Amino acid sequence: MRFSKSHIEQDVRFTLEDLMRADQDAYGQEVYDFYRGEKVVEIVERDDRYIDVSGGPAAYFAPFAEWPVIEQEAIQLAEGRVLDVGCGPGRVALYLQEKGHEVVGIDNSPLAVKTAGLRGVADARVLSITQASRKALGLFDTIVMFGNNFGLFGSFRRA
Repeated sequence: MRFSKSHIEQDVRFTLEDLMRADQDAYGQEVYDFYRGEKVVEIVERDDRYIDVSGGPAAYFAPFAEWPVIEQEAIQLAEGRVLDVGCGPGRVALYLQEKGHEVVGIDNSPLAVKTAGLRGVADARVLSITQASRKALGLFDTIVMFGNNFGLFGSFRRA
């Protein structure tokens, strides 16, 4: 599913054909609510029984000056047409667009993609990394995966 301006202006309804139902999209709901100015708390629970409150979704919206230095340095290596895997609400895609890159952002969260579009990402698509292909997306000069997105592959073999 791609979100055009007409989609963004409407209250988007997700169908069974989407990757996940809207009521299953906890991450997307979190970033969408944060974008709309609502108070949001993010709780991290891992399979090793670790549970904690994280810093919340603000980092997904941080301006370039607030990015970790390693991310600031890494993004300078981007060239040409860029694929932003796990684009979320568009932090990286927006920066790259501002620098003149053609960027395609993909995320399996419909609400995160909606939020990216609302924030100005020109081409954000609901698509799983496992569905990404040359046929679906075309060719890229650079692929970026910021954050914890290597886990999106599901296994070392698929990565």
